[in-house]
Amino acid sequence: MKRLLVAAAPVVSAAAVAIVLATRATALAQAPAAALSVHKEKASGIEAEFVNYPWRPDVFQTMESGGSAPEGQRSWAFARLAMSSYFAIDGTVLPPGRYVLALTPKTGSLPMTLEVRRGDGREIFADVTAMAPPPGGETAYKSPAAFATTSDPVPALDVTLARWSDGVTLTVRYGNRRLTKDLVRAGP
Repeated sequence: MKRLLVAAAPVVSAAAVAIVLATRATALAQAPAAALSVHKEKASGIEAEFVNYPWRPDVFQTMESGGSAPEGQRSWAFARLAMSSYFAIDGTVLPPGRYVLALTPKTGSLPMTLEVRRGDGREIFADVTAMAPPPGGETAYKSPAAFATTSDPVPALDVTLARWSDGVTLTVRYGNRRLTKDLVRAGP
């Protein structure tokens, strides 16, 4: 009888381990959706807010060069900027105020673009489970969005602001893609 109990113990332990592992796997699978939240990044004279949306290479490929992912066939409002100083981006002066950063997908021969629109942009965080379309507002800046491919991917959207002597470098990282824009201090 003792042998039977000794032999049964490892089977019970293996079953218990399997249940624990299955529970942890389910929790990990649900973690990205539960972990979505608004993040803030600050530098001198500027603040950015964004949601840490998980990397979707199929969606980004559609935005960048065409494809079939429906989510990549529309524009994304992915961050808000609040500026308390004048900054110039590629020579375009942006006065203090609130702005929305948006990506517009490649359309025909037109490349994917980065757009900076005037406006509060609070509505882009109304539902953090989906990237919102850009709200109405005047376009203050627009240029091709030249994302570089990197060897150090990030699991989710990340926006950083790094201060330097004459301004701030805005870096947008999404998966294995990176876009940087220098915002140079400017006058009115």
